[in-house]
Amino acid sequence: MPGESGQPQSEVEIAGRTAAVTGAGGFIGGAVCRALVDAEASEVVGIDVSPASDRRICDAGATPRVADVADPAAIRAALEGADVVVHAAAFVREWGPMRDFIEVNVRGTANVLDAAEAVGAERVLHISSVVVYGYADERDQDESATRRAVGIPYIDTKSASDRLAGRRGAVIVRPGDVYGPGSVPWTVRPAELMRQGHLALPGKGDGTMLPAYIDDLVAGIVAAIRKGDPGRAYTVWDGSPVSFDRYFELLAAQVPGASPPRKLPKALLHAVGAGTEAVARLRGRAPVFGRHGVTLTDRRGTASNRRARDELGWEPAVGLEEGVARSGEWLRAAQPAR
Repeated sequence: MPGESGQPQSEVEIAGRTAAVTGAGGFIGGAVCRALVDAEASEVVGIDVSPASDRRICDAGATPRVADVADPAAIRAALEGADVVVHAAAFVREWGPMRDFIEVNVRGTANVLDAAEAVGAERVLHISSVVVYGYADERDQDESATRRAVGIPYIDTKSASDRLAGRRGAVIVRPGDVYGPGSVPWTVRPAELMRQGHLALPGKGDGTMLPAYIDDLVAGIVAAIRKGDPGRAYTVWDGSPVSFDRYFELLAAQVPGASPPRKLPKALLHAVGAGTEAVARLRGRAPVFGRHGVTLTDRRGTASNRRARDELGWEPAVGLEEGVARSGEWLRAAQPAR
């Protein structure tokens, strides 16, 4: 398909090529490794900062290499021989010092882009996020939507890395809210909170979730590697927004002993989050619940996935109820009722 230049882009083959994935020990990174193995890459190298991820990376069919994206020399060595690079590593937290987010999400992305260029990789794909659209109440935003800093470290640094990757010629995929078996923020953590009766949503719980089932996201990433236009972004989610209350109700029905989320005033949840953060800061640990989670679940905007469908030939295949049912099956096998 023609890109912004109007010129057709040649496809990049995966079969028979060496692919490298940063953040391979994570939920999305591991799924990408498995997909690249299935696409018959000659070798898939899974890069992660923690040696403890080696077993998960091997289970995904990849060869583990330990490297920190914040270390330019280490990531350069880890990418040696790669034809295709997928950058999935990111500092994903609701809370923490801005410098930590900058070190991984911005400087780490620059290091990966530099290293990929140095080793002669043909394709770099940067995994971004729909958070780059901000939380304005705007519907069906396309990939050219103007983004503004919102004062949340994760969002602001992911937006900065998105812009950097685009300027450097990477193909960009912006996933929606990625759920499915193994997802910590949208499957594991809320299931545990609902078992304890501790999950609460602001207001009426009618904030807007943009669901992306993990298999659909990975299919979009593979399509973008093959057909994506360098410097161009593609938003990947199922295209059917759902309220957070509805999503968590569906998930609660899959979890023995779970209670659907309570609805509480937004101001009250913000106050509780601020208090939890203060206590966690004194103890030197991450809070169980913070203010940014309240902001996240009260957002209203949506983003178009039309470009991914039209230019990549990608289509979502897993509907919300089926995806949640698969998540529930996995949860019941991994975390039986207590």
